Amino acid sequence: MEIEFEKSRNELLNRTNVFVKIRSVKTPSKKELQTKVASVLACDQALVVVDKISQEFGSKISNAYVKVYDSLEVLKKIELEHNIRDLLKEEKEKEDALKAERKAKKEAAKKPAEPEKEEAEKEEAEEKSQEEVKEE
Repeated sequence: MEIEFEKSRNELLNRTNVFVKIRSVKTPSKKELQTKVASVLACDQALVVVDKISQEFGSKISNAYVKVYDSLEVLKKIELEHNIRDLLKEEKEKEDALKAERKAKKEAAKKPAEPEKEEAEKEEAEEKSQEEVKEE
């Protein structure tokens, strides 16, 4: 897959517009193009949004329009939700994992106090049973 770039800066929207010409046997997927553009431009893959890929019938040349944002906040503010759905889903999964981790830590902090009480009760029960055995 051969790629040619034509970049232009959009200061108003804090992003770089990239027009890509791809010479390949098949049309690349958005994910493939996203990783390739991120590696060539040396930026975070999450900041790259592939807007459009088009190819004429029978042609081995595809044209794509890609947007590379300066920050994640700007991307969320400007970009349409359906274009960044995967990114939002990944972030939500990370947040859910963090919440679950925090909840587990809180429960773990509460549980050690309870087993100590249970252990004390078991020890008392054992002492009583030993006293009963001695009395008999």
